[in-house]
Amino acid sequence: MKHSQRYLAAALVVLITAGGAAGVLAANDEFAVQFDNLMVLDTGVDGVYEGWAIIGGAPFSTGVFNVDEMGNTVDPDTGVPIPIFVTDLDLDGTTDLKISIEPVGDMDPGPSGLIVLTGAVVDNAANLVPALPGYETLAAATGNYILASPSDNAEDDMNDDQGIWFLCMPGPVAGLVGLPDLGPSWTYEGWVVDVSGAMPVPYSTGTFDTAAGFDSDEAGTLGGGPPFPGQDFVAYQGGPVLDLDSGDFAAVLSIEPVPDNGPGPFLFKPMAGAIPTDALGMCNALGNQVDATFPTGSAQLGDPLPAEELSWGELKNAYR
Repeated sequence: MKHSQRYLAAALVVLITAGGAAGVLAANDEFAVQFDNLMVLDTGVDGVYEGWAIIGGAPFSTGVFNVDEMGNTVDPDTGVPIPIFVTDLDLDGTTDLKISIEPVGDMDPGPSGLIVLTGAVVDNAANLVPALPGYETLAAATGNYILASPSDNAEDDMNDDQGIWFLCMPGPVAGLVGLPDLGPSWTYEGWVVDVSGAMPVPYSTGTFDTAAGFDSDEAGTLGGGPPFPGQDFVAYQGGPVLDLDSGDFAAVLSIEPVPDNGPGPFLFKPMAGAIPTDALGMCNALGNQVDATFPTGSAQLGDPLPAEELSWGELKNAYR
């Protein structure tokens, strides 16, 4: 079934508009929702968002959507803003709301395994937070890294600016501290991102589940390096050779779904920081950006507002 048909048949009630007057909810088969920091999906590659009402322990689709650059909810096929959605579901018994990402060409009537936001419904309202194990502790996690390229030291011991390792010296000790166990559906991935051009170019340093131990590909194709997440971007490994302290790169830690949905960092990026030009020989810090960048949302079920036309600002304040 085409996306436009699906959201018309069983749709999420969304009141997110670019400005001006907003519609008014009228019954318990409708609800309003707003999002912050929700990523625009490339629907031909990433798929679409889908809302789910959990009623009697079972998920019921409330429709598919995408968001635009302004955070407005839009038709995933046409990009046309959706001022209000109406569903034939009786939402009175809803215990939880969830937002998933459904794959391209999805025909499965149930939710995918990629639930990105979730929230319990209390008094007809829900705060939506990332559906990650240990999410509540992520904002306290810390990260550090060094520049080093140990895998080719026998050939070249003067190119330490071509590798990155999430550890600190002396030790070595883990550079990533306080990361929660993500379980089987999510994994961590390190990145260096070339930010010198018009579009960022990411390079993976490998995936991992623990801050102390080898990541998925050690130092690169030929292995080597210490038992910590990291990568050597050196000629010896046969991949790209990167000058990481050139001022053109940032270091990023992301949380990726399992299986992964794309070649770049996913929308959950708990830590990041520019790699300084004097990074060699230093234990360099990553900034924690959970509170500033992770997607969240809020939803209101039923008819919480008087039947009068409200401005977008008034509507947002009423749902906070």
